[in-house]
Amino acid sequence: MIELKEFSLKKLNDIVDDFWPEVSEAIQKIEILHEDKGFPQYKLAALVASKVYFHLGSFSDSLQYALGAGDLFDVRNDTVYVKTIICKYSNIQIFRYSNVQIFRYSNSTKNFLS
Repeated sequence: MIELKEFSLKKLNDIVDDFWPEVSEAIQKIEILHEDKGFPQYKLAALVASKVYFHLGSFSDSLQYALGAGDLFDVRNDTVYVKTIICKYSNIQIFRYSNVQIFRYSNSTKNFLS
C-alpha cells in the first residue's frame, strides 16, 4: 500500500501544474501523508501540497508546505512557483526584521527620554 501511495505522489507531482484543480480535491489526503513522518515520501507530499496551494493562490500555505518539503523544494528551479515562494519568504523575513528594528528603536527612544 505504501508503494502505491509513493507512486501516486510522484505522478501527482509530475502533473500538478496542469491538473491542480483535480489534485486539489485530494489536498486533505496529501496533507495527511505529509504529517505522517513514518511515511517515506512525506516531503514529497509537502511539495505536492505546496504546489496545489500555490495554484489556489494561498501563498502562505504554499510557503509552509514548501518549507516542509525540505531539499525537494529546489531553489535552483527557474519557475514562477519557486520564484514566488522565495519572494514570499523574503518578504516575511524583511517584515520580521523591520518589526524588530522598530521595536528596538522605540525601546531605545523610551530609555533615552526617561
